[in-house]
Amino acid sequence: MLASGELQGDRVGRSWILSAEEVERASRRGVDAGRRWNAASAWAVLCLAAGDEVELSPVERSRAKQRLAGGLESLIGRLSSRAHLKHFYAHPGVLDYLADAPAVVRGGVSAAAEYDAGLMVVGEFEGYVRDGDLDELISRFALDESADRHNVSLRIVPDHAWPFAAGQAIASMPVVAVDLLEADDPRARRAGAELLEKC
Repeated sequence: MLASGELQGDRVGRSWILSAEEVERASRRGVDAGRRWNAASAWAVLCLAAGDEVELSPVERSRAKQRLAGGLESLIGRLSSRAHLKHFYAHPGVLDYLADAPAVVRGGVSAAAEYDAGLMVVGEFEGYVRDGDLDELISRFALDESADRHNVSLRIVPDHAWPFAAGQAIASMPVVAVDLLEADDPRARRAGAELLEKC
């Protein structure tokens, strides 16, 4: 799980070191035993949960429906494979421009108000971006991944698994709910749980 990026840690000699926060985050996510899903499998489940049209073979559609039958909350650990989360710092003055960038789809705390999730966060941005668009965004908005603090969280989706329609600016309700359930902040997790009940 460390090698695949599912858990974040540092290698020191032959050992791995994980922060207490990462261990807590992993236990909250319910890191699953068994084979890790790929991004396309995770998005198939989320698109079906949202009622979005998605091109799947009959076998893939059946598998996604079976996975969804137990509810999204039981799949949080597996759904983390939908994207790779990276944190950045951006000048507060560019956050609104970042949110409006055509290559970005708002998610998590940045989309919660759209679904009346009872959560208002100012001075932070959370969204989705294609892997192929990331470098241009980093350059255009001077995103700093090495900063001590962050105010931008981007979930990077492999280009081949990008699930959003052209021009879509906000992730679907189930996606936003899952984003919030993965958050470190207890208020965001509560809002995610409440939003998931509406799905």
